[in-house]
Amino acid sequence: MITETERVHESVRIEHIEDESVARLVLEANETSLNVFHPSSVEALATAVESLSGEVDAIVLYGEPVFSAGADLDEIEQTPQEMRSAKIDTIAGASNRFIRSVRSFPAPVIAGVTGVAAGGGLGFVLASDLVYMHEDAVLNTGYARVGLTPDNAAPFFLVKTVGPYKARELFFDPEPITASEAVDLGLANECFDGPEATFVDRVTERAIEYANGPTETYARTKELVDTVFEGHLDQHLEEERAAIKRMSDSDVFDEGLSAFLENRQPEWE
Repeated sequence: MITETERVHESVRIEHIEDESVARLVLEANETSLNVFHPSSVEALATAVESLSGEVDAIVLYGEPVFSAGADLDEIEQTPQEMRSAKIDTIAGASNRFIRSVRSFPAPVIAGVTGVAAGGGLGFVLASDLVYMHEDAVLNTGYARVGLTPDNAAPFFLVKTVGPYKARELFFDPEPITASEAVDLGLANECFDGPEATFVDRVTERAIEYANGPTETYARTKELVDTVFEGHLDQHLEEERAAIKRMSDSDVFDEGLSAFLENRQPEWE
């Protein structure tokens, strides 16, 4: 199925699909099994989406072996507390650029979720046009567990999808959302059963169907759907960035992060 692989970062590659106007954008396995990301890899994702604009008629976004658990908390924990807000702000800036590139891409961007999409990884899923999940995959809001406010437009898209009350519940008391629950909540289009090894190819087949459709119509439809958010997404992303930067400099996050990495319950003051 793959005709060409293009490396755009040590942990990001583009897979071009043979004889089809479809590309798969892959966040590769790195030093952790949860496929965490760093500012440079997120910048590479954004650059890849921008470079594919006008070149392909659908993108499949996925991670291996799992979608992504978000930013690298181990790396953040090793950063002195007084420098964490600057580090997280850098991550937020890169993530905001990627989300804007997905929303402005003139064709469908389809998230294929295996394993877990948590924290910032969840935001990348929700920013996509269509979401397909493997039956064993989960979504996880997770921010409150480490004492941080949510980012990557997760509040923006959650509220628009499930309403403010359910969104608060999901953020205040984060529990894994199964694939079937995600479909019921309207956070995913469909969950696929069967081996994970064939899941991405099945999602790619859906992408090929869209790529063979009226691409310009899809692009204009994306714009129309997004007019519901018009004038608010950019503002939300900047307010979100300011909030997470502020919280990342707090004792609350310091305790939440330490507790999470030490696998214990945080002692909130």
